[in-house]
Amino acid sequence: MPHVRLLNPKRRRINRKHISGYEILSSFIILFILAGIVLWAATRKNLYDPARQDISLEAVEEVSSSIVLYKRPFKPWQSSEKANASDDLDVGVFPDSIASDQWRPKSRVKTFDPENLYVKINGEAERFLRHDFKQLSYLVLQSSNQIEEISIELYNQASIAGSSGIFAEHRSPESQVEQDGPNTFFETGIGLIGRKDHFFYRIAGNRSSESIRNKSRQLVQSFSELPAPESAVAFGYQLLQELNIEPADIRHQAVNVFQYDFAKDFWFGKPEKTNQTEVFVHRAGSKDSALQLLTRILEEHQYEYQIIRRTENLVLLQHNFLKSYFIIAIQDLFVFGVDRAEDQDTSFQLLEMIGRALPDETQR
Repeated sequence: MPHVRLLNPKRRRINRKHISGYEILSSFIILFILAGIVLWAATRKNLYDPARQDISLEAVEEVSSSIVLYKRPFKPWQSSEKANASDDLDVGVFPDSIASDQWRPKSRVKTFDPENLYVKINGEAERFLRHDFKQLSYLVLQSSNQIEEISIELYNQASIAGSSGIFAEHRSPESQVEQDGPNTFFETGIGLIGRKDHFFYRIAGNRSSESIRNKSRQLVQSFSELPAPESAVAFGYQLLQELNIEPADIRHQAVNVFQYDFAKDFWFGKPEKTNQTEVFVHRAGSKDSALQLLTRILEEHQYEYQIIRRTENLVLLQHNFLKSYFIIAIQDLFVFGVDRAEDQDTSFQLLEMIGRALPDETQR
């Protein structure tokens, strides 16, 4: 590789010896403009006149007046002759008495079936379907001042078993359950929840007020006009009523009875409101299936209970920690008993009461 010298001993020379007048003039013009900008910025400092620099307020108003930010929706048309009449309102399955001069339907009734129930209540659809859900009718009532609204969810649960089952899942031990004719309900902070025959309903206002509470109670009376179920009353519901148990204290549990996935279709009732004691009854398809169900329940219960007394058709157990009593028996096709009893005497008294009320399946 040849040796390369980094320093060049030759002197530099200027090849361009003439600068035109055009270049000189352009340079002076640019320098003059820059000097003017610097001088203007130095004299202006922080002086600012909106009237000279901004768009005038009149011009802004003239442009903005043509921009529509909100369009009020059209109201449903009604003839002036029927503006205050409730006969022309299509409220579907709801009784006509739900509408009044102070409360009018805001829109048409919306219906949902098992296929699209999740659209309305996505997180709750499964538990309604477990209780034989058939149809949901949804309606919103609006007050005459257009400030307050009440949403009504009316569920057709096909039978009393379905409505009482879903009602039991909504109520808590602190709920003050009331009975008004065929309606069983309890109040919430903004409405109420209740059931009537095979219907279950939830009423909720957009605020907590006296007018919404009064209207919610009036809706309960209107729901007394709902049609009765086409099917016969379930045997368990009828049986527990014959034992003088209030409808508000009767519930149906379709699945997961006693937290066992194999136990299904049980009816429960509370003979007394003051304690947690419940009686239960289940009708099996055959005597063998009833005996098999009884055996499986006892097998699982022995993990938390100890057997106190056992006969051919009856077993009495006591909880290891709560010390409450659980008694279960079998009679024909029926599996029945008492849960969370305070003492043995109460367990046997209630069990005997249920046994006497059970129908004789051998005569069928």
